[in-house]
Order: sequence, then structure tokens, then C-alpha cells
Amino acid sequence: MKLKHIILFSAAMLLGSCEADHRNDNLMDSVVYLLNSNMQTADMYDVEESSDYIIRAFSSGYEVTPSTLRIINASDVLSDYNQNHGTSYKELDAEYYQMLSTSASVSKDNPHAQFIVRLHVDKMKGLSDLSAYVIPLRLLSTQSPVNEELGTILINPRMLETQVLVKDGGKVVECDLTQSTNLNLTTYVEFDNKWETQTEYAYGKEVLDAYNKAHGTSYLPLPDDALTFTPAQLEIGAKEAVSHIEIDRSKLSPASFYTLAVQVKSNSMFKIGEENTVLYHISLYPVFDDRSKWTLVACSSWYTGRGPELTIDGDVSTKFENRYNTIGEGDIETLPVTIDWNLGRDCYYAGMKLTRRNDSYVTDLKAGWVEMSDDGESWIPVQSFDFGTSKTVVGDFRTEEWLGAGRYLRLKMTESGRPGRKLVSVCEFEPVLVDAGN
Repeated sequence: MKLKHIILFSAAMLLGSCEADHRNDNLMDSVVYLLNSNMQTADMYDVEESSDYIIRAFSSGYEVTPSTLRIINASDVLSDYNQNHGTSYKELDAEYYQMLSTSASVSKDNPHAQFIVRLHVDKMKGLSDLSAYVIPLRLLSTQSPVNEELGTILINPRMLETQVLVKDGGKVVECDLTQSTNLNLTTYVEFDNKWETQTEYAYGKEVLDAYNKAHGTSYLPLPDDALTFTPAQLEIGAKEAVSHIEIDRSKLSPASFYTLAVQVKSNSMFKIGEENTVLYHISLYPVFDDRSKWTLVACSSWYTGRGPELTIDGDVSTKFENRYNTIGEGDIETLPVTIDWNLGRDCYYAGMKLTRRNDSYVTDLKAGWVEMSDDGESWIPVQSFDFGTSKTVVGDFRTEEWLGAGRYLRLKMTESGRPGRKLVSVCEFEPVLVDAGN
């Protein structure tokens, strides 16, 4: 048994030796190449005076042959690239860049080398189409051969615009103060921030007045003494800054919505994004916008397949219609038409958005009322609506103050725009409600 083991061990050692010799016979000779070869994009920022692009080279092989590497301009590299790819890049003139290092050595202990191209950003801003230009370069070596496929590079400079962007910029953010009286405004950049900058903010009535004028809105300003604004600045290495807003509930009335408009005005180095204003639409109570929680109590008239449930299904392609022939339930061509819901809780009402049918019969619904009730029997009108002779599909009747309160809500349609007929139809009924129980 011992002799058998010795024979097997000797055979394994011989086989392993043969495999090792075979691998050595096939190891490559030393060769150099560029790690970032062919067409490459060099990003630079519009606030920089200059930007350095690093070209990296490497010497590989079983034994790295000590060599001196050089990088040189090579116009033929560009002409060959254009011919092979059907492009028409132009060579960037030397006045727009500088070769800071063009020579480097490689060895077994240090097979890596790098070259630096400094791009003159300020000068490049004057070029009409920077994307059309490249810097064509070729790698040379004194000893080791250069890999033919990986021995050239074309650097295409790309100017990136630095902007400070605002999270939720251009939006109206719905807020209630039941859970927290703290709001955050986040500014951010989408690039590697290497600079310490100062950002200027503006907020309050003046900013909101400008927004209302530009957008035709009528938001009510948050009182100046009801907030404390703590601005944040973008720091070196940081891509975002979060400013904090503290709201004093005691300064607010529960009968209104308030709006705080915050604008990012300027930055000491960067441009400001176009959507630079955020509106915080603030209520002391949580908005109740889940219409699936409603219960249908009654409807005076509807055509089969176009019932009152379609007014709150969230789909503007479906519509409610009152009964106009023998198909359906309730009164036939009789006004007013009423739809009653139990909201499931006591709510404040602050207007609504009404979407009519989007076809030649858009004017079927002309006017009516919204009413509320505590018990579902005694109703109080809280808001009228009238489309007049307009063919507007969406009527925005939302307000900034509570117009009424109750557990029951009624949509009462009193006038039709269809000549000679008493027909009404609705695609979506979207009231603004807040939970009065909080």
C-alpha cells in the first residue's frame, strides 16, 4: 500500500510540473496600452477656469519590460476615426488645452503610468458647438510594443452646467400640522460639488403674491410671525442642503388654508434651476381625499350603467348621467338632480373640482350647488357653481377657506346647458375636505 501511494504521488507531481511548464510557455511578452482608449468624454463644469483629464496607461505581461512611454498629438488618429465611423469631428486647437505631462516610465515594480491634459474651460465657453471637437492622441513606447487597438484616445470635452435644483420645485406640497410642525426645503446638485457656496432664499407674502399673479391663483399667505426659517448651505463634497421651517400653530386659524412660498433666489457660483419655488399648502387638519371611504346614500335619477358611483371613481373617461328615458332609475329629465354621500366622518369643506364630459355635450351640466348636512336630512348650501356658456371641461371651484362642515355631502345639479332638455352629466366630483375630528 505504501509503494502504491508513493507511485501515485510521484505521478501527480510530474503532471503538475508539466502543466506549470506549459503555462510558462504561453505567457505574453510585455505590452503597453491605454486603460481609457478610443473615444472618451471629458466632463468639465461651467464654473471652472480649467479642468484636468487624466489618461492612464498600463504595461502587462509575464515580465514587464522597463520602458519610457509618451503621449503625442496625432491628427491621423482623428481622420481614421471619422472615416471608420462616418463622423465629422474636428480637432481641438491647442489654445484650448495644455499637455501637463507627456512622458512617464513603467517597470515591473510600477507598471502604471498617467498623463494629464489640462482643459481651458473659460476659453472653451466661446466655442459654439463644443461637442464637435476632440483631442486625438497616440501612445508611444521606447521598449515594449503598444497594443494597436488600445494605443490611441480621442478626448471629447463636454461642458456641464452647474445648477442648484429644488426638491418639489414648481409644486404645491400639501401639509397638515397634526403630526409635525416642521417642514423641510431641500436644495441639491447633480454633480460632484467641489466648492463652498452661499445660497440666498426668499419667502413670505411677497414671493406668494408674485406666484399668485403669475399663476392666477389666490393662495392665502402664512403670517410672517408664524414661522422660523433656518437656511442651509451647500458644503464642499455635499450634494444637498436641507433648510428647516418651524410653524407656530397658535398663530393660525383652523378655518383656513395657509400657503408658505419659498424661493431659492441665487447662489454665489451656480445657476438656479428654472423651477425654484415651492408652495407649502398648510392646514391644521389632515386633508381627507379618500373617496373610497364614502357611502352612497341616495341619488334622485340615473341612467343604467352610468350611475352616481362613477362621479368618484377616479376615472375621467367614465360619467354619470341622469335618466332620460325608460332605462334607469328615478326621475326622467327632472331637475334638480341630487347625489348624497355619507363621508363617514365630520369634515370641513373648502370647495371642489368638477370635471364635465369631454365631448360635444360638455355643456350638459351648467350650474348647481354643493350642500352639507349633519344628519342627512337638513341640508345647508355651502357653495354654488356655474359654468355659464363656457365649454370648459374642468371647473376649479376650490377655495382657501372652509365654507361649511358636516358628515353628509350633496352634489345638487340645477341647470342644464342642453337646449330644450333637462340633462346633466358629471365625470368627476373632487371636493376639498379635511377631517374635522382631529
